Amino acid sequence: MQTKMTLHGAGVYYFAVTGAKDQPIFNSVFEYEYGLRILSRVTGTRLLAYVLDERQMQFVLRCQRDWTEVMDDIQAAFDSMHERCWHKRRQVLSDQGVVLLVDERVALTELILQLHHSPVHKGKVADASLWPWSSDRYYREPTPPAWLDTESMLNLLVNGRRNRAQHYIDVMKAPFSPKLDLSHGSHPLYQALARDQWVDQHLKREALTQSAYSRSDVQRLFDDACQLVARQFNLTTAELCDKHNRRRFHHLMPLVIWLLRERGVHLDAMTKLVDEDEVRLQLWLRNLPADHTRNIRDKLARQWSPSAPGLTAIAAAGTVAEEPEAEPESGSELENADNSAADPAAADNSAGPDNLNAVETEAASVTPQ
Repeated sequence: MQTKMTLHGAGVYYFAVTGAKDQPIFNSVFEYEYGLRILSRVTGTRLLAYVLDERQMQFVLRCQRDWTEVMDDIQAAFDSMHERCWHKRRQVLSDQGVVLLVDERVALTELILQLHHSPVHKGKVADASLWPWSSDRYYREPTPPAWLDTESMLNLLVNGRRNRAQHYIDVMKAPFSPKLDLSHGSHPLYQALARDQWVDQHLKREALTQSAYSRSDVQRLFDDACQLVARQFNLTTAELCDKHNRRRFHHLMPLVIWLLRERGVHLDAMTKLVDEDEVRLQLWLRNLPADHTRNIRDKLARQWSPSAPGLTAIAAAGTVAEEPEAEPESGSELENADNSAADPAAADNSAGPDNLNAVETEAASVTPQ
């Protein structure tokens, strides 16, 4: 299947993230609570829905900034959380995942319903309401917590404001089969659950946003990316940018364009930098997975720290506060935590991002053996 291009800018995004190196994301019930707290407090976002399990997180965020910056914050926050809980530093979330831009009017309702039904379709529970690490339970409440935006979806699902929770419950009781492709989206060219016309409008809005970047900012990003790619392939930047060696230029310059695109720079702003038209740049991006392995792209993405104002990743937002360490009296606390993680249904369903004081105190006393 042809690789689709990612979209950037503010909007509603669906994320699916797994653990790094096929490891679990959550090793204890406390980490589920911390993880939910992180997702609900990322700067410049609103959490619309989520389903968490031991090895995967699926969530929907309304982002006021580009999703790459949001994911940088989330990854850093999860690394910090793991270090505080287990006194070991490791990368928790994989660099690979699914990110889909969502056309709210046509896809948001179906997306959240499919997300909430997913524990049932995976055979984890008999009914969606039984999975404790899902926003489904809050959609069933007449007064959901302030940290979760249920309004956006329920306004589309129900005409009027009366008995919306009951209407949602009735819809969830009806037979359901997944309709959305949550790996590739529904758009033929872009990673999006969206109509063609809506994507065109989003690209135009993004182009207007990009006009806020000065020409020198874009040039600085381009220079940084060229230096990184040249260093990776033992070249000078002059050799990398030499169009007389067309084979090398057309093989490596797409990596530079990809790095800039991943940071939200519009293709139109790059055409003069490489003296190629936008159609050529789109072709480069489509062929990139065939020309360069995922390992190379991942390595470049991890190493690149652009210096343009406003594009450097912000420090992790929404992380939990440090708690004083205390030695447990026995190994029973850790054993109970691990058992709770293996069986999320045993967790206290009433816990949430605004009710974590007791959880934080207990988590600080857990020391891995």
